[in-house]
Amino acid sequence: MKVLIYSHGTRGDLQPYLAVAHALNRAGHTATLVGPSVFAPFAESYGVAFAPVTDEGVKLLQRPDVRRLLLTTDPESEEYRKAREAIFREFMPRTYPILLGQFWDAARGGADLLVHSHHSRQVMHQMAEKLGIPNVLATLHPNLVPSRRYPPRLGSLEARPDNLEQHARAHSEPLNPLLAEMISTWRTQTLGLPPREDYLDFRHRPDGRPTPVLHGFSPHVLEPAPEWPDWVHTTGFWTLPANRPPSAELLRFLEAGEPPVFFGFGSLAHGDPDEAGQLVLEVVRRLGVRAVVVTGWGGISITDPPANVLVESDVPYDWLFPRVRAAVHAGGPGTLNAALEAGIPQVACPFHKEQLMWGDHLRDLGVAPAPLPYNDLTVEGLVAAVRHTLTDPEIAANTRRLAESLRGESGAENAVKALEHIHREA
Repeated sequence: MKVLIYSHGTRGDLQPYLAVAHALNRAGHTATLVGPSVFAPFAESYGVAFAPVTDEGVKLLQRPDVRRLLLTTDPESEEYRKAREAIFREFMPRTYPILLGQFWDAARGGADLLVHSHHSRQVMHQMAEKLGIPNVLATLHPNLVPSRRYPPRLGSLEARPDNLEQHARAHSEPLNPLLAEMISTWRTQTLGLPPREDYLDFRHRPDGRPTPVLHGFSPHVLEPAPEWPDWVHTTGFWTLPANRPPSAELLRFLEAGEPPVFFGFGSLAHGDPDEAGQLVLEVVRRLGVRAVVVTGWGGISITDPPANVLVESDVPYDWLFPRVRAAVHAGGPGTLNAALEAGIPQVACPFHKEQLMWGDHLRDLGVAPAPLPYNDLTVEGLVAAVRHTLTDPEIAANTRRLAESLRGESGAENAVKALEHIHREA
């Protein structure tokens, strides 16, 4: 089975899809990951074929105005809406047609299945239509399949009595006219497909059959909605195994004392890295703990750490987390799932609404205190939250219980089995 897998965004966005591609190859299939060119070495380190597309979207996330926008936790505000619209109108006409062309260039060789994230979901099924193959929506969110349990908007897990009506309204909302025009032009001029009604409907194939869905989360973490039909496959989180040994410095540090606390805020650049580093050092000093600090893409900068702090640029979380006492992080799904599987408590410090949603959910699961939005972080607040998560017996019991449920779930391997089933049924 030859599979094309499309993902976009930061490393945290792409990594679960690389895990599925890696699992497909291990099962004897042939997978190609399509993503921003900056991640080519990452994919190649796992022996996964990679088709690069422009990484202008990744670079956009590092711009100061976009970072300020991402740090806004109220996307419903008028200020947020205007700033987002201005960035969209400046960025999309210049970049999106190039990206669409590269998407198709990666698919020209054909495939048996086209798997894609929710990013650019309005175009992926059209390439599958051109190739005459099924497409599969693969997502880490429960919001894209109608249900009463989950609303249609990414960034919310609120169960409301009108959620099904909200899904119906969201389904009928028109796409941004500028975006729709670019997609329409690409469909006719690049793909050579004729116009058809509902060509932007990613939820259905051209013959009206529903698009199969892979849910990359555990049913123990997010309860499957009773309305979800059998073409929705909830597989467990798609974990990428470590493929390189930890550094000698990290091994020595872990062996030299009690298990440390992990601090890392992911791949989104944000705020002042030196200020973030000083905050983390002061929290560690007041708590009297040892710490491993992962800088990611430069969100934290510590140039002269004390002996009880080790600074690393990148560490495989599935290897490290079973060896630490707790994880302090931004609330991205990859990090939180690694902490859940390791059975350690966590503190979420979200930058934006989606991460805040996950942080709230960790609290509701009983494995973390209430999230602390990064914009509002103080030394006192973070000290109190980490101390709480290290000493609360209920949090400790809940993390152990949930880790036991997740043990052996093998989400990426389950995704492979689901894709094999979808291929057979096509």
